[in-house]
Amino acid sequence: MNNRQLGAHGAPGKNPGLYQVNDFSSERVDEESDGRFGRMFVIGEGKTEDGVEKLQPNPLPRYELRRLGAKGGPLETKNGPSAGKRNSLAPAGITFLGQFIDHDITLDVQSKFSSPQINAALENARTPNLDLDCVYGGGREASPYLYQTNGEGWESAKIIEGDSFTGTGRNDLQRNSAGRAIIGDPRNDENIFVAQVQGAVIRFHNKCVDYLHAKGINDNEELFEKARDTTTHYYHRVILEDFLYRVIGLDMLQAIATQGRHYYFPNGFDGEKGWPERPFMPVEFSVAAYRYGHSTVRDAYVVNAGSGNKKLFDEELRGFHAIPAGQLCDWDWFFVAQDKTAEQFAHKIDPFLPEPLFQLPDFAGEERSLASRNLMRGRIFRLPSGESIARRMIADGVHIAYGQAMTEDDMIGPDTTGLPTEIKKLQKKLSGEYALPETPLWLYILMEAATYGKGFASKNLQEEHEKQSTGGDRLGPVGGRIVGEVLMGLLDHYRDATGKGLDYDPDVPNGGDGVQLAGMKFGPRMSMRAMIDFAYS
Repeated sequence: MNNRQLGAHGAPGKNPGLYQVNDFSSERVDEESDGRFGRMFVIGEGKTEDGVEKLQPNPLPRYELRRLGAKGGPLETKNGPSAGKRNSLAPAGITFLGQFIDHDITLDVQSKFSSPQINAALENARTPNLDLDCVYGGGREASPYLYQTNGEGWESAKIIEGDSFTGTGRNDLQRNSAGRAIIGDPRNDENIFVAQVQGAVIRFHNKCVDYLHAKGINDNEELFEKARDTTTHYYHRVILEDFLYRVIGLDMLQAIATQGRHYYFPNGFDGEKGWPERPFMPVEFSVAAYRYGHSTVRDAYVVNAGSGNKKLFDEELRGFHAIPAGQLCDWDWFFVAQDKTAEQFAHKIDPFLPEPLFQLPDFAGEERSLASRNLMRGRIFRLPSGESIARRMIADGVHIAYGQAMTEDDMIGPDTTGLPTEIKKLQKKLSGEYALPETPLWLYILMEAATYGKGFASKNLQEEHEKQSTGGDRLGPVGGRIVGEVLMGLLDHYRDATGKGLDYDPDVPNGGDGVQLAGMKFGPRMSMRAMIDFAYS
């Protein structure tokens, strides 16, 4: 009997038009929510029922956020670190893995820049369950167009792949006559990089089916469920052991794991204090903290040895068409094998976005600057300032490492010791030319990452990194806490709902002190590269 309770695709997150929309301006979220947007930090006047002072939205509409984020403004890359110091320690593919994860849990199709919504709750058009519904859709009965119907009976447990690329062992995504991918979430076709991450996860599932069938399982339903459980398990391990390990760092991982969550379901998902049993998506995460990835995007990418350096919005890199045969990702340039140095890096997490993101393609709409869009969206959702959330975290005694509580020394301010030169210059502009009393949350999170976000490196890169970097390899205290609590909380929720968490022992084995997949050993951490290598073995 399958005990999976997630992926019930009649939930509000999947069919938002069928459900009541309620206010969440003074409370965290509607109690009946499933996949709604909500708040980690209550805003408004006065105190909550628990006696906690509510936070104030910041900034007010009179501040020129559009100009602050415009092309030629202070957030363009030219005002940040020199070209030789823009690389972080993370491989370039971590940006697109983050995009893939985002598409698994959030989709806002309602908010508009032209009509600020002061007291409106928005439905999330995805359920935040980390259940890979972008790959599996509604399952074999609800989304039969995703699954094989030819071949032997057991092969119907496989997901359909598209046309093969001769001599590579790889396939495109399944596509319709217009070239659009037929997948669970069309956004995973919006560029060739996230499309190839999607393709690798699909192939991973299919390889699990082959492995399990070779072990004697012939029932297609059992094959499908076991392969899905295995794929989801290793995907969750990638989130924790590869993605979060790089993005928030080991110290923050340990702090949340040992001290627990303070702001995202700190009492668990059992409905205590009237909170919903199913998770909501915090706007502090989706509108601010998780948008850190916009700063890690490169101006141009080397896709493989023969592709050359292609500009970010090059026609061949854009999505919604068949992946060009010459633009297959060489995974050495995107997801590094363990104990290896990346061939191409994601840019640092800092407040400086690459030039192409200030002039988005026409399909983006009237506002073409992604920085302006992020800043204005934060105001529409009435987010508190970064400083106010930092002060709250300090007062609440949250930790930023095992046994190390956050203090005022971990908060960005005019007197912060060791503040990078380019961040000092930006601070002066914000308080002077833009007259901002405090920093918009999205921007604060990027500034603290550039100040405190020192990451890890392989031994052959560490010495050079020590010479040139003070931060930007991972998120800082506020951003790391928000991103870590939400994603680690969703992993906990999946375990509570299905009984198959990170300690689940899948049928494609995890052996010894490393990760072993069908006789191939990786470790000690699970990584996206390990999934890719198994998928295409």
